[in-house]
Amino acid sequence: NGCADTNILVGFDAKNQAITCVSIPRDTGVYIDGKSQKVNAAYGKGGMALLADTVSDALGIPVDFTVEVSLEAFVKLVDEIGGVDFYVPLNMNYDDPYEDLHIHFSKGTQHLNGADAMKVVRFRHNNDGTGYGGSEDIGRMQTQQDFLKAVTKKALANPGKINEYVKTFQKYVDTNLS
Repeated sequence: NGCADTNILVGFDAKNQAITCVSIPRDTGVYIDGKSQKVNAAYGKGGMALLADTVSDALGIPVDFTVEVSLEAFVKLVDEIGGVDFYVPLNMNYDDPYEDLHIHFSKGTQHLNGADAMKVVRFRHNNDGTGYGGSEDIGRMQTQQDFLKAVTKKALANPGKINEYVKTFQKYVDTNLS
């Protein structure tokens, strides 16, 4: 298993019908099996169960349910809603030939399909080191949160297709949430 580089803790306030999301930086220091490590290593060592337990221990709050979205699932879900119009916050020019990852987008609003959206939310820095600046992970987390808001808004704008979205979600996402 690889590491989980995007970790978002979601809280749902049933009384007030409110959702709160907090991104957990992948390099956050935690203890796993008594050893100081980065939080993203928990998934690689023990899957979602260990990641949930690690986050719960670190923050002192229960993690009742987990949702695991693979790269393939992310792409399929974005494509299912017809892509998303999204404001790309900066020029992105990055190439990683080892992963066959090539991210090239201009700053501004663009229509992103699933594959393009994946590139935008994975981006941390340009080939020349520029990008989000000294806080690559923080900049990436903000972009990820903004993108999730855009996806949610787009999905909820078409309530007649919610059942289709749920079926896609159930097919491609691993969760213990009913």
